[in-house]
Amino acid sequence: LLLVFHTDQFGSIIDLPQSDFLFFIFFVEKMGEWAELGMIIRIYWSLMLGNVVEWYEFTAYGYQAKYMKANFFSGSSVGVWLGFACTFLARPLGAFVLGWIGDRWGRTVSVNISIIGMLVGTVGQGCLPSQNCGIPWLANLGLIVLVILRFIQGLCAAGEIGTISTYLTEVSSKSIISRGISLVYITAMVGFLCAKFMVFILEAGLGESAMAAWGWRLPFIFALLPGVTAVIGRRALPESGMFLEEKANNSKAVDVSVVEKFKQVLTKYWINILVGIGCTGAYGVLCYGVGVWIQSFLASSGLSSGDRMLADLISRIVGIFSTVMFGWAADKYGVFFVLALGTVATMVLSLPLWILIAADPTSFVPVMLGYSIGFGLLQPWCGALTYHFDVELFPTEVRNTGMAFTFNVAFAIFGGAAPVIALESAEASWLGPGIFYVLGGALSFLTMSLAFYLERKGKIQLSSVRRNPYYGPLGYDKGIPPPKVMEDNDSMSDDGISSKGTSQADFASEANKAKANKA
Repeated sequence: LLLVFHTDQFGSIIDLPQSDFLFFIFFVEKMGEWAELGMIIRIYWSLMLGNVVEWYEFTAYGYQAKYMKANFFSGSSVGVWLGFACTFLARPLGAFVLGWIGDRWGRTVSVNISIIGMLVGTVGQGCLPSQNCGIPWLANLGLIVLVILRFIQGLCAAGEIGTISTYLTEVSSKSIISRGISLVYITAMVGFLCAKFMVFILEAGLGESAMAAWGWRLPFIFALLPGVTAVIGRRALPESGMFLEEKANNSKAVDVSVVEKFKQVLTKYWINILVGIGCTGAYGVLCYGVGVWIQSFLASSGLSSGDRMLADLISRIVGIFSTVMFGWAADKYGVFFVLALGTVATMVLSLPLWILIAADPTSFVPVMLGYSIGFGLLQPWCGALTYHFDVELFPTEVRNTGMAFTFNVAFAIFGGAAPVIALESAEASWLGPGIFYVLGGALSFLTMSLAFYLERKGKIQLSSVRRNPYYGPLGYDKGIPPPKVMEDNDSMSDDGISSKGTSQADFASEANKAKANKA
């Protein structure tokens, strides 16, 4: 606009070479993208705060594993991690129910239910009777209620992750979708960091004996204030325009019962679900097999609490800043291409990084290099982009349900079992956890390779929101146009993508026609 006003004739730039003018336009465009990202944060701040609180609450248990072990599980390490894993059993159910609510009544309804349920489950854990109460039946009741509250947390966390990913996808412009969804990972990392910082401060101020006796309750109870703030802020969230448009134009597809939605997702998009589950495997293993379990491993190995805190702090900071870089790369080169590189990096680097850590777990420098920096980069590389990859697999009318169900089934399988598998593999062999991390990366890489092949054959559509960029340098078969798995009466968007899916046979027919035309 400034250039237009500084002209002697309309459209004629004063003394401005063409190359400088083009650079200026490029600069304004790119600054506009980052400004839009800032606008999303300002408008949807309660969504971000709620996600921070949700992941703070969810991981406070893991960071206090040794206290929970003493207070509820009679000193059993396996027991405390099974208590952690029980939340993952609830995630598929919570994903489907809250995802269905988000697809039928709106994304805002779903995120409000999830944050309220999470608060109840978390604050309730801080009020339970433990084995220190001296009354056996009351202690047993406390254990039972703990499992129930953890189950509630799993239900709500599952709905939160699916809905917030869908929400940010639908309110972001196509040029910044990956960076928009990366806010999910960034705020989750902030939640992890806050939980760790809270436990560290309380341990330093109260001492481990007081923490074991009663201080472990405080991190759960302190979640109440920011949680209530997020609940109040979310009441004013605007609904996703993409959802409102879909509801207005295709109300029959939106207003269906939970049973019908379940049948629709499983029968029509079962291939998409399997692809999403496999591609999420690396993230689930890295998130809980590394991000949570290694902290417990370092504590049992004798690394000081101060060094553990600093190592985790560096890891989260590396994760937060690198997430922005990976989000930008996915917006430029395509989420499929950048995520595929992340799975390859996980396969290649996980074992050397684990060897670096396990060789001397009481020394800060190798722990910092292996855990804080090495795995600190691999986690957001696979994690932040997995949200975008899974969201793209489903059209608008089933996006919330499909993404939430896919992601949380994967986390129930890989993330929930990761700490237990890492613990058992470490007891079997000192290389065990490193091999486990490599297998997680290999599973995701092989699944993405198969998905790439299936889309080329016309069996699946991987991108329902932004087709270009998607594969990046991998490209697409020049003889086959971008896939069109959609209804015959569907309308297409500018980049060849529709919000409604169709039969696999229709898509295969389109691909065959394209091959015939090329011949």
